[in-house]
Amino acid sequence: MKLLPSQKDELYNFIEEVGFSPMQFDFEERLSRFSPNQKATKLMLKNSDYYFSFDTNRNSSTEHFAIYCPGREAHTENSNTQLWLSQINCFGRWLNYLKRELETPNKWERLNNEIKSLKFNLIPEEGKFTVKEYEELKSKLLILTGQIGNSNLPLDQINIINDKIDHLTDLAKDMNKFDWKSLFIGTIVSIIIQLGLTQENAQLIWQYIRITFNNYLLP
Repeated sequence: MKLLPSQKDELYNFIEEVGFSPMQFDFEERLSRFSPNQKATKLMLKNSDYYFSFDTNRNSSTEHFAIYCPGREAHTENSNTQLWLSQINCFGRWLNYLKRELETPNKWERLNNEIKSLKFNLIPEEGKFTVKEYEELKSKLLILTGQIGNSNLPLDQINIINDKIDHLTDLAKDMNKFDWKSLFIGTIVSIIIQLGLTQENAQLIWQYIRITFNNYLLP
């Protein structure tokens, strides 16, 4: 459906109210998916696959039909809105779905980036830690928690990280060396992602680990 200038102005206002800038979007007119010789107006978020298409109902040249991505529960959804009021309300909901997707931390992508940015020294080692090795490991982990405790991280994040390290210390009593090292690295990566640490703070923690363990976990 081809939009009136007044209707586009309503979209402009909705976009600003949600916290976006109208400059982030582009309009494009194309043929309707459903009604021959009818136009559809597609509003696209620049440099993305996200859009809201103002189309026309299959059985009427005047009834509104919405096709949009992202949807509430699916990648792409549609709605037979019929009236402009319903269409504009649907558009408002779409802006919130869009905001949700843009603000999500994308933990899978962060996981891949975190792993790619590091080289791990996970040489296979058979057997468990000896009593002497465990005491040395425990001492190093205490040093690590002390360094993290003296960092500029918020106290709640420090407590979460150090609690995890304390738990890893206990697990080292019964696990073989290779499995424990793998679990330790995986836990630190998971913590960094779950807490949404900045790249600077994540690198600081890895640096603490590298120095404390003297290339045992990270070369």
